[in-house]
Amino acid sequence: MLASLSIGVIATLLATAPATVLVGREVRSPADVHWQPVTVTAIVAVVGWLACLGLRAAASRRYLAKVVATRQVTWSPVFAYTLVGWLLLVGAGGFAFGTYHVASTADAPVEPGSYRDNLVKYPLPLLFLGVVLVTVGCAGYAALKYRRRNEFPVLKEYGIAREVTPPGKLPKAEAFKVRTRFWIEGVIIDGLAFASGIVPRLLDGERPSDDELGMGLISVIGGPGIISFALLVAMFLLGWPARSSALDAVRQPSSLTAIGLTVVGFAVGEQNQLLGSILATAGVILASATCLNIMDRGSQPWLGFVYFAGTYLLGYFMGQSGDPALPEGISGWALALGGAVFAAREAREHWRKWATLEPLRE
Repeated sequence: MLASLSIGVIATLLATAPATVLVGREVRSPADVHWQPVTVTAIVAVVGWLACLGLRAAASRRYLAKVVATRQVTWSPVFAYTLVGWLLLVGAGGFAFGTYHVASTADAPVEPGSYRDNLVKYPLPLLFLGVVLVTVGCAGYAALKYRRRNEFPVLKEYGIAREVTPPGKLPKAEAFKVRTRFWIEGVIIDGLAFASGIVPRLLDGERPSDDELGMGLISVIGGPGIISFALLVAMFLLGWPARSSALDAVRQPSSLTAIGLTVVGFAVGEQNQLLGSILATAGVILASATCLNIMDRGSQPWLGFVYFAGTYLLGYFMGQSGDPALPEGISGWALALGGAVFAAREAREHWRKWATLEPLRE
């Protein structure tokens, strides 16, 4: 319950960003803020959520009856109803918080460096994409929890199928292969995202600056480490047993070394920028290469899905100069689409590997 509430809050806070941008476009003073749409949206969301809960339970019962009768495991409708309910709640919550934020700051000009001012640099489609991906991840997590409580025990009781349970901790050799695979896949995704911004400029004869290339290289190689650290923090916030897995992961020598190098690098950078950059970069690369030891622990397949989605988004939210930007030209969009297809395929395969049912022989 605590984990679902936590990820729901995170998704709602992310939804506040595009809502703030949209509402803020039409607001010049507090009198321009209209709360009627917020109220209507909230009522629709709550009613829709309750309806989705009822429809999900009914659909799950029909699904179980069909599976028991045919003894053939098919696709469960639980995720579809869960996703619709989450989209309603997250959308309404983001709209409400976004409107409140605009209303609280509408009586004065937007201050430079403020939350609303910083949102301007984010393309609206990227903000919506981030919200949708996070909401899909939340819905997948909630749907899997529901199936573990209500569907999997029934299927096991009737001797039809049982859940494929991820190991709590893999052997060292296999864990090394898992981390390396995740790192390589993350580098490919971030690399395609980076290329989607650089290639069109190169085709136009524009040479990127050394700073842009340096930052892009770090984002490509170190992106998986940044996402892994964010997931590690999330695991601490979600409570047990995720916190136990996070503690185990962060205690590993490679994790401690990566975090230590990064922290020392930032601290030293105030006195010696070159040495600090070298240490921090080494720490980020080590964190990426090992994924901070979380991909062979913790809640799978949810962590893997968030890893792929987060890596893809990071590639665009950071951009070549640190500012997010949509791809330009046919080549840029083609590379961006290729990255999206690759990330979606890897996330799907990972989800299927750990969120499937293993048939039982009678």
